[in-house]
Amino acid sequence: MTLNSDEPVEGNWYELPSGEIFTVVTVDEDDGIVEIQYDDATLDEIELEAWEELGADPIDPPDEWAGDYAGFDEDEDEGLDYEVDPDEIEEE
Repeated sequence: MTLNSDEPVEGNWYELPSGEIFTVVTVDEDDGIVEIQYDDATLDEIELEAWEELGADPIDPPDEWAGDYAGFDEDEDEGLDYEVDPDEIEEE
């Protein structure tokens, strides 16, 4: 994968010199913040100005990662009742 790592791209994956990998969740140019999520699902924010100093290299997305929602099955919720009866709420 050959990409320019001078600017973070939302949805792209990167590897730091330390070996940590992460994806860019959002780039907020107004606030100068890049929100990233590591492969263990930990979220972090870095300053946009510090991006080039990170030394992050673009990589292909990992096959599996802790933050991947692909394993979530919405059908598992079918038939479950999420409504709360007001009489069941304990008052303090």
